[in-house]
Amino acid sequence: MKTRLILCLLAAATAASAEDKLDIAKRSLPFIQEKGLAWIEDRQCASCHQVPSMLWSLNSAMKAGLITESPEVAKWTPWAADWRHWNKTGDKEGVDKVSAGNIDTMAFLMIGSSEPAPAWAADFRAQLLKNQQPDGSWKAGGQLPLGKRPPREIHEVTTMWTLFALKPAADDPVRQRAEDYLAKAQPGQSTEWHAARLLLKPDDAALRDALLAFQHEDGGWGWLTKEPGDALGTGLALYALAKSGLPVDHDSRKKAVAFLKNTQAPDGSWPVPSTRARDKNKVNKTATYWGTAWAVIGLLEEPAATGVSAAR
Repeated sequence: MKTRLILCLLAAATAASAEDKLDIAKRSLPFIQEKGLAWIEDRQCASCHQVPSMLWSLNSAMKAGLITESPEVAKWTPWAADWRHWNKTGDKEGVDKVSAGNIDTMAFLMIGSSEPAPAWAADFRAQLLKNQQPDGSWKAGGQLPLGKRPPREIHEVTTMWTLFALKPAADDPVRQRAEDYLAKAQPGQSTEWHAARLLLKPDDAALRDALLAFQHEDGGWGWLTKEPGDALGTGLALYALAKSGLPVDHDSRKKAVAFLKNTQAPDGSWPVPSTRARDKNKVNKTATYWGTAWAVIGLLEEPAATGVSAAR
């Protein structure tokens, strides 16, 4: 009888957490749509992760059943996939030069797509393979090199996201060169570094435990591991942990949902300090948008089946 009561209480807690995460994500969608479309209208530029983040989060919402369709996704996905919209001077520079400076844009559009193999993915793949550096890395572009973390870590993160997007076979020379480059890395200062590393090796319990260890008592992760929790770091961690198979009712995931619930602004967003060093940790619009989109992506990602133990 006692065992049955405990199981009932656990089931109720899981249901409440699942309901909370859907409600939290749903409250963010108007902000994501409004600010994402305003960015397009104002900048006419898809790079800097702004539009890829919008499309990825809206695709996640459709997959979770929060929305049945999205005119924004249907209209702006092919627009965002057109390299001419990555730089305002794209036509003059040409596809090869523009692509070389937008590695992250291509990787994020590929990962966040709702289609298994969109028509433009083959072109992206060819450009990504062409732009792998002799040392096995891929170079970050846009404002990413201005981030408040070591330069090598910035390029390591771009390398990991690109590998995750390409998904080369274990014996593919592309993967082997990238892994040789990453093997020389020191543990990163950002939650994103640890999340991306786990995404490449979701069955590695040590990598998952390392990411879990950076969770703060309030349930959040900072984008930088030593900083207070924010939506950007928390969303990235939730996404990677789900991909590693961490169950929705795991204590860490429930604490993260509670953190996002308690810190969400009335308009559905979360204020996030800038990721650029020159901004000296001031909250800015770009980081707030990235963080809000990542919170939705992380909240809505379902656990994958892996060999990692789900022990608490």
